[in-house]
Amino acid sequence: MIRKLSFLIVAMLLFSCSDDDDTNCPGRLNETWFSNYKAELNSNCGTEVSIFRGDYRGQTVYYELITDPRVNFQAMITFYNCSGNVEAELTAEESNAYLDNEGRDDRKVFTCSHSG
Repeated sequence: MIRKLSFLIVAMLLFSCSDDDDTNCPGRLNETWFSNYKAELNSNCGTEVSIFRGDYRGQTVYYELITDPRVNFQAMITFYNCSGNVEAELTAEESNAYLDNEGRDDRKVFTCSHSG
């Protein structure tokens, strides 16, 4: 009985969190919004696109970038907060500055699956 209980506790700890869980979000990450965001990227994934989690002006934010090495692009980042609301929209110059500095340590939390 103790062995089964130990196994159950370990299983719960291993499977209760996912990469997109974020304890830095006040009130937690809005999972419905984030699930819809991922589904939208997956529905039109001819080019690999990833969602990153970062910190912008002290707030946890999410944004997408083309991560397909075959594609050359100019980033223009839109930051979303934990509820899915737009936090900031950066120009190309601001996006490049962010990615070259603060964004270097941002964490990739999702990459769309190729649909074809």
